Amino acid sequence: MMIILTLLIGSLCGCRSTELDQHVSLSPPCDSYIYCYGPLLHDVQMSGTFNDSKEFVDMRLLHSPNETMKTFMEMKKFGNFNIKSFIQNHFDNSTNEFEEWKPTDWNLRPKFINEIKDEKLQLWAIELNSIWKQLGRKIKDDVRLNPERYSIVYVPNPIIVPGGRFREMYYWDSYWIIRGLLLCEMKNTVKGMLINYVSMINTFGHIPNGGRIYYTKRSQPPMMLPMIHSYVEATHDMQFLAENIDMLEKEFTYWITYHTVDIPIKGKDNNTIYTLARYNDSSSGPRPESYWEDVTKASIFKTDDEKEAFYSELKAGAESGWDFSSRWFVN
Repeated sequence: MMIILTLLIGSLCGCRSTELDQHVSLSPPCDSYIYCYGPLLHDVQMSGTFNDSKEFVDMRLLHSPNETMKTFMEMKKFGNFNIKSFIQNHFDNSTNEFEEWKPTDWNLRPKFINEIKDEKLQLWAIELNSIWKQLGRKIKDDVRLNPERYSIVYVPNPIIVPGGRFREMYYWDSYWIIRGLLLCEMKNTVKGMLINYVSMINTFGHIPNGGRIYYTKRSQPPMMLPMIHSYVEATHDMQFLAENIDMLEKEFTYWITYHTVDIPIKGKDNNTIYTLARYNDSSSGPRPESYWEDVTKASIFKTDDEKEAFYSELKAGAESGWDFSSRWFVN
């Protein structure tokens, strides 16, 4: 059931991805008027307060969304609005969405290390294996109890994150992470991560790009099937496969329903219809996590429709996982 994904460009089908969906009303990236759309998000992201737009949308709300928005609107109405002071009083920049966690199935010397004959490479592998402990995260239960105050999506089991500015799980990154975890014999951690993704499919109907609410309108290359295949191949846990095969079917249906397009190609005798899967985001506006960057780049366009088309293409490129390599550069 693997899908070969192709990002459709204008020269292929004679239309842009947004034009293919011109009759579909676009909704915001998520329902949160704090993290995904609205005047507060716009003013904060365009204020130059943060060097990285992602920093703001990953912050925790100190008060309810309604109270925060009410204060924001009142302060703007009466003037003398200090946006930096507002952020300090209403958002928390610490990483308190996580609690301390170390993988219980981690071991110092997995079997594969003994198969490495070169001493330098063996030492490097040992050091690399130790990084799992640094990248492990467990989401606090407060996120489950007060989801409206966080942009992170609660999942029940610990996760392994890519690291750096990416403090949440990412879909296709997890495939490579899981392959490494299985090589390091961390099968319980892998099973927990797969259960997390099953819960996401159950909640959203698909696996989002990453573990933040502003990612939920787009996905990434559909790697759930090969992830489960790798796990079952390593563990022979057929019961897990049997219990969750319906979720694989659900995700497959999502891609076939929302990410395919029929392309007619004229032949000598008749037209042949090719069904292609494509990367496509159905939300409006710039990416919340790259808000300033997207709005600034879109300023070269004159109309709102042109800007929306540009935002859509940026999000489609992000959904491909190749954001942004020379793969999508125009020569």
